Amino acid sequence: MFERLALKYAAGHPASIAMSWFEGEASFDQLSHDVSRVANALFQLRDLLPSVVAIRCVHPYRHWVFILALARLGIPSASLPGYVDANFHRSVKILSPDIILLDEPVDGLEQQVLVLNDAWFEHVCQTGAECAETITVQPDDVVRFSVAGGTSQDARRIALTSRYVETAVYHLLFQDVLSHTHRPENLRVLPTLGAETSSGFLIILSALVAGTRLQMMTGSELGLVFSQDIPTVAVVSPRHVEGILSQLPPGMSPLDNLFLTVAGGKLPKALCASIRQKLTPNVQVVYGADECGVITIVSTDVQSSDDEVGKPLPWVGLEIVDENHQRVSAGEVGCIRVSGTGVVGGYDLDRAATAAQFRDGWFYPGDTGFVDANGTLHLRGRADDLISFGGDKFDLEKLDARLLACAGVKDGAMFVVPDDQGLPTPWVALVTEDAFNLELLSKWMRHDFPNLPDAAAVWIDALPRTEDGQPDRVALQKAVKPS
Repeated sequence: MFERLALKYAAGHPASIAMSWFEGEASFDQLSHDVSRVANALFQLRDLLPSVVAIRCVHPYRHWVFILALARLGIPSASLPGYVDANFHRSVKILSPDIILLDEPVDGLEQQVLVLNDAWFEHVCQTGAECAETITVQPDDVVRFSVAGGTSQDARRIALTSRYVETAVYHLLFQDVLSHTHRPENLRVLPTLGAETSSGFLIILSALVAGTRLQMMTGSELGLVFSQDIPTVAVVSPRHVEGILSQLPPGMSPLDNLFLTVAGGKLPKALCASIRQKLTPNVQVVYGADECGVITIVSTDVQSSDDEVGKPLPWVGLEIVDENHQRVSAGEVGCIRVSGTGVVGGYDLDRAATAAQFRDGWFYPGDTGFVDANGTLHLRGRADDLISFGGDKFDLEKLDARLLACAGVKDGAMFVVPDDQGLPTPWVALVTEDAFNLELLSKWMRHDFPNLPDAAAVWIDALPRTEDGQPDRVALQKAVKPS
């Protein structure tokens, strides 16, 4: 039923542009009619009673037509990554869809598939009949599934009800009112987070509800889009920002009409300075997770330190607690936990994972921090041994175990070195047999960790170890930082 929210703007502003991409654009009126026609063409899917239908469609507009058409039919949907690799198949395994809609054939799928190519889509949208039936969805019916993997190493499936989606959209719209109040009218929104995550899905849906023009693009087009002098709002990760900065044309002046929200918590000082000097002075940082939505927001104009991430939003309950789940005093470091209407009920069909991160109505994202006397949250680190690379969490010990099982590796360890912008990057220290093939190691690691970024490799004679026999990652970091 969330498609009614997304398409409500079309009734009063049919000619307004809903979505644009480099090859074209679509008005709200076209989007509304295309959704209705595709829903009618897929109506018989209801007879199969699927619990979830996954979508793999590279074209962003068509992907969203499928999302909204399935919502029109009361069929829960999920989005798959556009690029078919190990991460794609991992998502299929986690989401466990009954049916997969594909824009082209994909090998290795056990589920029932329905290939709906460009010719099918164009034919339906140009000649098909519109859907005349209205399907009622109850508030607690699940309407959307997504993969959450930002707070632990293991990605989990989360189920979003109609009530949750509606509430989350209102949260995002109200959050937008609270921040960047000086922005000009007629903004476009650049969604860089994929619809396969609940955050990416909700951001795009909220933009449609607000009647804001969406500018869709690929990763290689980021620099070009951001260099255009058009009023723009964008939500990006720190890694996205690094990619954008690397693609900007030489000598470009910062854009006063670009309003950037960096998701992920702490924004290193060096990276923040580069953004403000090369891209835009309008930068805010948000801290949150797919399991609970946005927790805090802060403008970099008022940050006193890069660990300051702002005060909790009005609908968020936030506490810092000790190992016994007891609240600690202001200024004392402890585990962060959050509650409120933005928190999902747990991980779908995974009681053990739910018990580990959800307790008595609270969600524990796994981060540590403190709240100062003014009520502002400061992030300090992780309550576990996980490290974030590109937004995904990794356990270094599990990476080591996979590394040491690779043929030709005698000894080795993963460790972390901050890059020039202050973001953590993966490195690997290796003791190997002669003529060792680093490319085979890369494939070996990505079999179990498809989202692991490329790691810089160094060969050593012997691995330094601590007194208890563990890899001395601090010594390894100190050894490579001067170089």
